[in-house]
Amino acid sequence: MQKTKKINIDTMKLKLITPIALVIVYTISIMLIGSFLKNTKLFTISINNFINFQANYQLLLLLVAVISITSTYLLNKTNFVNYFSLGNIAAPTQAIKYFGIKATDGWLKTGISLSVFINVGTAFFMYISVKQQNVAWVQLYSRIYWILLFSVTNSFAEEIIFRLGIVSPLKNLLSPYTILIISAVLFGLPHLAGMPSGIIGAIMAGILGFILAKSMVETNGFFWAWFIHFLQDVIIFGAMYLIADKAN
Repeated sequence: MQKTKKINIDTMKLKLITPIALVIVYTISIMLIGSFLKNTKLFTISINNFINFQANYQLLLLLVAVISITSTYLLNKTNFVNYFSLGNIAAPTQAIKYFGIKATDGWLKTGISLSVFINVGTAFFMYISVKQQNVAWVQLYSRIYWILLFSVTNSFAEEIIFRLGIVSPLKNLLSPYTILIISAVLFGLPHLAGMPSGIIGAIMAGILGFILAKSMVETNGFFWAWFIHFLQDVIIFGAMYLIADKAN
């Protein structure tokens, strides 16, 4: 009996540690890819350095996402099938007053509100950073299709890795709130070197990760997590392109 109990405890620990360890491995892989591509490129599609870098980076990021999808499916097939969908975009919400989320709103209203609030805040923050560079804003029009494409691939891949990769295998093993915290921390820490960077960038990313994981848990799908993240990436990639273009 005691031996069986020990085996059960060890199995439980393995189920808890494995998805977290995998996300850490994927995160390190992504950071190494970014460092590698600063000095090397797999292919060239544009005379613009930013476009070239992101095209190479996004391709490898999607490869990591495919590996993540596979491992997440193998860890818990039932939960994976449940969460790997758009979900119920009008599902009930659990209130969090600090974020202005009310239980009576539902995710349709909450998702729209968060999409506006989060991305207006991001746009303001990025505008301050970009304005200091005295960039040529008109350049956005000629590259908007690249910015949109990179935003789609980046937001999808990161939601697969940092949200689905944590929420799906840990459901019913930990409390929902604990799962949200884990997703937030794992998503926030790499953004110490992200855009925006530093402590502020990590905190902003961590809060975003918490909210996006909450949307996935409560809607049983990744629509709101992906959509909000996509809008934010459009703003961030737009700012990154303008700054990179100015540097060229």
